[in-house]
Amino acid sequence: MTTANFELDRLVRKAPKATKRDRKSRLDRFWDSLAPNSVAILVSNPERTRSHDTEYPYRQSSDILYLNGFPEPQSVLVVCKLSGRNKKRRIMFVQPKDRAKEIWTGVRVGVEGAKADYLVHEAFNIDQLEPELKKLVAQAANIYYRFGVNPEFDAKFTPLWHGQQKTLLNYEEILHEMRLFKTADELAIMRHAAAISVEAHKQAMLATQPGVKEFQIQAKLEWAFRHAGATFEAYGSIVAAGNNAVILHYTSNNGSVNDGDLLLVDAACEFGGVAGGYASDITRCWPANGKFTPAQREIYQLVLDSQMAALRCIKPGVPLSKVHETASNVLRRGLCKLGILPSKAAAPKKVKNPKKGKASTTPLALSDFYMHGTSHW
Repeated sequence: MTTANFELDRLVRKAPKATKRDRKSRLDRFWDSLAPNSVAILVSNPERTRSHDTEYPYRQSSDILYLNGFPEPQSVLVVCKLSGRNKKRRIMFVQPKDRAKEIWTGVRVGVEGAKADYLVHEAFNIDQLEPELKKLVAQAANIYYRFGVNPEFDAKFTPLWHGQQKTLLNYEEILHEMRLFKTADELAIMRHAAAISVEAHKQAMLATQPGVKEFQIQAKLEWAFRHAGATFEAYGSIVAAGNNAVILHYTSNNGSVNDGDLLLVDAACEFGGVAGGYASDITRCWPANGKFTPAQREIYQLVLDSQMAALRCIKPGVPLSKVHETASNVLRRGLCKLGILPSKAAAPKKVKNPKKGKASTTPLALSDFYMHGTSHW
């Protein structure tokens, strides 16, 4: 067994798990934040057809994963904050057990499984959604619903809401604020996703040499993700050699890695589908032949300097905009020093279009090279 494979296997053995305690706490905090006499309705992401009778790998709504981890399509989570003795109720609508379909696509959780394992008090087959929701909406003064997640459920909910015209609110305003703050369990899962992605990048570096194809490096990355137990790629893997590296969201990955190229890899995994689907995100760049040219080294060092300056800036109370400004200032000064930007380069300015027939004399600005943001939330 190679050292790299040993480390991937170790990550499988050390994989953290989300606990019911953590999910129960989230559900309770979400319920506490709802307006009195409310019903919150969270719908699953739709399935997407890949070809004829096959679908793309299914990925549940992040909001449902966050609250109770239910993994299947055609499902709805309802959180009720109604007056009366059953004021705290959690209900799920799920696909029914169906032996013929389960032979083809796998065993379903079903109504009983939803009640046993996903922190709900009641569960119904999905074909009972409309009559049951109609009763709940009739009792509520406020309805939390997010249009646009799943058009099929929008079509079912719209006439029901129009018929009763209750106050419509967006549960994301509560839930997405909650999701900004991570518990110890969540942080452990995020760190594990990052650790898997680190090992995958090491695999990619070891596999890089002039003459390989971008997709071969992609295969190394994604093999490592799955070998270590990751659920999905966190986003489409970017493996870009030479000029392809200037395309920010390049995902064709069908070019050749040539001698003298830099190879840019922006790829990472998502870990724990049922645990919550937590993503990591890593971008690195290295020379295909193992050695930077002088010009490549200068630019690489400048980017590294800006990254380290941004990291030193990060502390509680510092806004993300300040971190971005810090990194940008290092890049701007460095590009001026290298002669790539004019010495008096400043923040980007609006420039009028030149008159027809006249060449533009607009000087280069940092935004010509760095048109995106520093990091993510």
